[in-house]
Amino acid sequence: MDLVIKLLKKKPEILDLLGKVWELLYIEGSTPDIGKRREHFIRMLLKKELGLKVISAPPMERDWDFSVIIGKEKRTYSLKTTESITTVKVAWNGFPSLERARAFKFKYPIMYVTRDREKKEISIFVFDVEDLEQLKEKMGDNMWWIPRRGTNPRGFGINSSGIKELIKKAKVKGNYISTKYEPINVEKIEEEYWEGWYELLKKLTLKH
Repeated sequence: MDLVIKLLKKKPEILDLLGKVWELLYIEGSTPDIGKRREHFIRMLLKKELGLKVISAPPMERDWDFSVIIGKEKRTYSLKTTESITTVKVAWNGFPSLERARAFKFKYPIMYVTRDREKKEISIFVFDVEDLEQLKEKMGDNMWWIPRRGTNPRGFGINSSGIKELIKKAKVKGNYISTKYEPINVEKIEEEYWEGWYELLKKLTLKH
């Protein structure tokens, strides 16, 4: 079992917090920045709620997003967050093609965090490198999402069918945790959110 998942299963209330914050982050708008806001919060959540040492990837790094230190072990992840089970992009540079996708090598496990908006359910899965590579052998070209011409000219990803297969593998291994959370009334606290945001920026500015 993945070590981070093992720790999260001991404190399932953390997922309830993540689900609530997931909704709250939309106060600042959605795409394309929502993914980065989720990423920053998840990193801090692992640090503050699980007491882990979390190391962020350098700004131009594309293969991984953060590492955690658990005891003497270092675990590195590529983090993906989505609304519902959908396509996940794994490469950004260069023109997308099946040839590039076929030659792509997964270097790090993927931590896949997804929310079911209707069910108010948040889930975290970890896809091991061996499972990612085995999926390539099993599905071949059918696992890849290649953007059409005139849309996104760079990169490629795993399509939703591939993600569903990976979820099945993660469940068999126990590499997942999922919980329903109590929603919050975002509209009711929006003004309070912005006031807190203002005070935080002011405090940091005056302090430094």
